[in-house]
Amino acid sequence: MLLTLTTTHRPATDLGYLLHKHPDRFQTFDLSAGKAHVFYPEASDERCTVALLLDLDPIQLVRGRQHAASLEQYVNDRPYVASSYLSVALARTFATAMNGSCVKRPELVDRPLPLTAKLTAVPAPGGGEALLRRFFEPLGYTLEVDAQPLDPQFPDWGRSPYFKLTLTHILPLQALLSHLYVLLPALGQDVHYYIDKNQVQKLLDKGRGWLEDHPAREEITRRYLKNLRGLTDDALARLTEDAEEGGGAAGETSLVAQKRKNLHQQRLEAVRDALLHSGAESILDLGCGEGKLLRMLMKHGQFTHIVGTD
Repeated sequence: MLLTLTTTHRPATDLGYLLHKHPDRFQTFDLSAGKAHVFYPEASDERCTVALLLDLDPIQLVRGRQHAASLEQYVNDRPYVASSYLSVALARTFATAMNGSCVKRPELVDRPLPLTAKLTAVPAPGGGEALLRRFFEPLGYTLEVDAQPLDPQFPDWGRSPYFKLTLTHILPLQALLSHLYVLLPALGQDVHYYIDKNQVQKLLDKGRGWLEDHPAREEITRRYLKNLRGLTDDALARLTEDAEEGGGAAGETSLVAQKRKNLHQQRLEAVRDALLHSGAESILDLGCGEGKLLRMLMKHGQFTHIVGTD
């Protein structure tokens, strides 16, 4: 599995300061099921590219499982396709950049940079190219999506379920890494770690400043937490609270999402004001979604009976 990040910021080698990885060094990091290699295919003042290569061991992927392993567990797409393994590798190898820390060049952390991310094989079950665009375009990315053939030598076999994805944007590096950390596990069907409250907190931490107001917030949250209803409901409730408090506005990277939030918020406030003015005490909201209007109404003692259904 290969991910490359390229910038044309001048000097482009500032990327090394942000990632805390010197362009002249080849570095290897141990993972639970293999190794992650970080190196620079190119590094000049005009253009700099860092590569993250995952070398996963199919034997280690299965080792430690309590039940008997089938052939499918050894022969599968996990060593080659962007998934939760790549997300964890990002946090392992680029932790400094993801945490917004750069001791030698702190002014670079919040500076928007021209960045291009390339992923060799990305799954998108249940949506394909439309799903990729639904997740990334509201954040301001320009996408190049190329469907990969099952085998280039046999075009009649048709297309594989994987896409070569190129993302281009001008934004802080920390924002791009946070987007990938959340959206890559959300795109795939499976994750290699246990889904619990810790994953809810990681989702909220890495999604702070953009996920609260993303048009596909519910879909991303549901897929990231693998449809575990209790955890998904908890995460969405906390995201809604952050959005109401304005937590997403400071780090908003999508003008489209920001405009959508403002209009939606104005509509909710107009409905709330009209209900308060009417003197109504009992409210029934048909099609309440995640209950944002209901939460607003609960803050007013005038309403003694509030019901929502969706």
